[in-house]
Amino acid sequence: MRSRNVLGLALAVAAFGLLAGCDTLPSTGPSTNQIVQPGNAEHLPPYVLVNLDQRAVDILSQYRVTAFAQRFAAPAPAPNQIVGVGDVLNITVFEAGQGGLFSSDYGARVTLQQRVDSDGSITVPYAGRVKAAGESPQVVERAIVAALEGRAIQPQALVQITETVQRSFVVNGEVNSPGRKPITAARDRILDVIAGAGGTKQQTFETRITLQRGSKQGSAIMKDMIDNPAENVFVQPGDRIYVTKDPEIFLAFGAVPQPGPIEFGLEKLTMLEAVGKAGGLIDTRSDPGAFFVFRYEPDSAVKQMKPDYDGRYGAKVPVVYRVNLRDPQAYFYAKGFTIRDRDVLYVANSAASELQKFLQIIGSVRSVASVATDAAQFPQRLTGGGSN
Repeated sequence: MRSRNVLGLALAVAAFGLLAGCDTLPSTGPSTNQIVQPGNAEHLPPYVLVNLDQRAVDILSQYRVTAFAQRFAAPAPAPNQIVGVGDVLNITVFEAGQGGLFSSDYGARVTLQQRVDSDGSITVPYAGRVKAAGESPQVVERAIVAALEGRAIQPQALVQITETVQRSFVVNGEVNSPGRKPITAARDRILDVIAGAGGTKQQTFETRITLQRGSKQGSAIMKDMIDNPAENVFVQPGDRIYVTKDPEIFLAFGAVPQPGPIEFGLEKLTMLEAVGKAGGLIDTRSDPGAFFVFRYEPDSAVKQMKPDYDGRYGAKVPVVYRVNLRDPQAYFYAKGFTIRDRDVLYVANSAASELQKFLQIIGSVRSVASVATDAAQFPQRLTGGGSN
């Protein structure tokens, strides 16, 4: 009997340990208690917990993406074009009558193209070397006319920049006409130059625009730039704009039928729509009162939702939103809550599900104990002996 008693005691100890700490049961993610009550005054959780309500939804509805507006804030480029080294100029020189320096069967004029040399000058027939870099086309025109005075018949000149290097940008990727483009006198913004490059090949909510300016880089989904005009910043000389297909996704975990990364497939996705895309909730496992969304929020938004927030996490605050779908009003909150790119949606297991797991483990432990007891008694049965 001694071996059976020892095994029985071990079973009791194991059961007590499991009952005392159900959070240690195997699970697809943290339990509700682990998220809602993760610490104490000495060990605060590394996030801010927000119970979603109408006030929080109203505050979040004012949120605007600021990938470009602050990082790339710059005044509009000067409207006057300036010639730079490497630029290609289209130069036309006119004379007032036939018989002059530039007379031909096509009239008293000549048209030529010149690339600005490394010393900043161009060469014009009969005018010689003319300084161009750092000047506007109008100034270069006057310099050519001055150099031809006394040689040509009442000369006039027209200078146009047909290819610019210093006052240009590059647009590449999922556009219909990629390449180097000049900054026009219209003082273009990002969406303007993308339209000038033939537009994008993908839907706006599947298109990511990345702007590289010097050592700084930022990116945003195109539809967010359309919704927030402040993000549509002026293009500056030397900018590089990359247009790529990058659908917005959210990550679903826990008690949902279809966990993993899921594409939005829409311009705007609400929390309820995200639940639907994840296949809804698993009735036998999910806890409708423990529906969570994990994301980073600007500290300004967190301070509005939680006036007592002390700013401990800096400019970007990790936030966990809890939604209790047992409350009918919560469905209106969830309908007004917009999912963002790379949000994490998590549904915790219900207490009943955890209890079922516990009972299954107890059953497994009992089975193992029974097998072990039988194994301990097997030699004695062979010899016909008893147990002490």
